[in-house]
Parts: sequence; structure tokens; C-alpha cells
Amino acid sequence: MRSYLRNNNSENLIIFFCGWGMDENPFSLLKSSSDILFVYDYTTPDFEYDFSKYKSIKLLAFSYGVYASGIAKLPKVDKSVAINGTLVAVDDDYGVPAKKFELSEKMNSETVVKFRQRLFAGEKAKEHFDIFENHLPNRSAQSCTDELLGMKSYFAKYPVLKRDFDEVYVGILDKVVPTKNQLNFWNKQNHQNIIKIETGHFPFYNFESFDEIL
Repeated sequence: MRSYLRNNNSENLIIFFCGWGMDENPFSLLKSSSDILFVYDYTTPDFEYDFSKYKSIKLLAFSYGVYASGIAKLPKVDKSVAINGTLVAVDDDYGVPAKKFELSEKMNSETVVKFRQRLFAGEKAKEHFDIFENHLPNRSAQSCTDELLGMKSYFAKYPVLKRDFDEVYVGILDKVVPTKNQLNFWNKQNHQNIIKIETGHFPFYNFESFDEIL
């Protein structure tokens, strides 16, 4: 795993586990007075960071980042929120369906655009896709493919992970991690705070700040 710190000289930190193929760029419009540690590129499951300077820490995890946050050794957090992901990486009932994952392994410069279009749904899909296109991750199609292959190599070691989230957001129009699969997983966990939002997989341009989400 790699990380990037948006340093606001704060004693408060938001740890943000981004989705597959991401980095900090698509989220640059979201404001916060807290420091934000963007965690991304899950080619390997290794993660280390010194959190000792922070008095308050919150966790936000998106898409595959929900699963990745379950692997990482993190300090105690004051609040945790999951968005459009589960703690099972690839599963036909509780995660990304196996066939969809296999198709993603063959990503190239053309198919990556189609994948990015599928991140958005609903009335503002085109508007939000255009914003995303102007804030693209600094990631090549090959690096995204390499990340998938790396992820695949350690799935068997971490089949189903454990992490308690205070709130779970589920996009009811999600085409990447199917809405049904997300609800299957969190309902099986008897989660009591599932918030359904009328968006596709990438909901972040519906918010102005990370604080609004948390």
C-alpha cells in the first residue's frame, strides 16, 4: 500500500482508504481542516504509518478500501465509515462478482475509460464523470492491472476480514460492487446503521467535504 498525506497542520487525522486504481487526485475537491492520509495502491497488503502525533483519528474507507482497511493495522479510531464496499474482496454474493473482477484484469487505455464511466449513475452521472475526468488518478492502465494481480495474490490469505464500522453507505445504483451484494454482506453482519444513497459507485461529488461524510 502507498499513502499520501494532505497536511493541514492539524492534530486531527482522517485515514482514507481509497478504491482500486485511485490516488488522492479524484478527491482533491473535498475539503477538511483535518490532516488526511490517503491510502491507495493495494498491490501489496503491507502498511505502516506513525499515528502518534494525532489526538483524534477517523476512518473512511471506499470500495476495495473497505476490504484493505481490514488488513491494515490501525490505531483506535473515533469514528469509522464504509462507502460502497464490503470486507469480502471477490464474491458473487458479498463482494465484486468473480466475472467482473476477471474482466478488470484485462484493463487497457480504452476499457479503463469505460470502467470509469460505470462509477457514476443517476441524474448527475455525466456531470460527475466530467469532474472526475478533470481530476484523474495519476495511475496508468498497466499500474491498475498490476494492482489487481497483486490483490489477487493475497485474497486467499485474507478471505473475510473483520472491522467494525459505525456507518455504512450503500449506493443504490452501484454497478461496480452491486448494491444487492453490499446489502447481503452488511445485513448478514446485522449492521444497524446502513445508509442508502441514490448514487452510483463513486458518490463523492455529492459532498463538499470529508467532514460532511463523517
